Amino acid sequence: MKAKIIAVIAAIALIVFVAKSAKVIEKGTEAQYTGVAVFDAKASSSSDWDKIAAEISANAADITTLDISTFGAGKAVIIKGTVSAYDSKANGRRNTITIAPDNYTGSANITVQLGSIYTGTAVRDIQTLKTFGDFTNQTEWSQYAKALNSQIDSAVVSPLAIKEDIKGKHVTVTGAATASGNNVTVTPVAIVID
Repeated sequence: MKAKIIAVIAAIALIVFVAKSAKVIEKGTEAQYTGVAVFDAKASSSSDWDKIAAEISANAADITTLDISTFGAGKAVIIKGTVSAYDSKANGRRNTITIAPDNYTGSANITVQLGSIYTGTAVRDIQTLKTFGDFTNQTEWSQYAKALNSQIDSAVVSPLAIKEDIKGKHVTVTGAATASGNNVTVTPVAIVID
């Protein structure tokens, strides 16, 4: 019985000691104590955005000269053509335009994402500023892709306020293209409405 009482007293003393020596830290200040900075995808993508957009623009090839079967994870492209369709889904959060490129004789269906929901990671995947090795894990790599897509929405698409009246207008779109069968999806880094 005496051993049980001593064990209980020791356990209580340990709990009190831990409670008194524990320190509550504010969220966002963890790096001061651990030396490990909390990953901020938005800040990282913001600081990288201009360089990534410039790199993709510099590497963009005319989509009408490319074999879409070689796109793989993505290809930097430029498209000059007329908007043949505007589509809005997911309560106006998944908007796209379909472009008929100038002097194009191929049969690919070319769609440009206009957000605010963007699918895929093509912009992240074709840029060379950062690689997976620059991140702690797959979660951060994925967050970076989503943050880049948010940059696209705020820096490229939203300022243009594109609506259905874009149909029939001539545009120049530069971006990262992926292909699935005969369908090409472009995530833009620049859009010019002529």
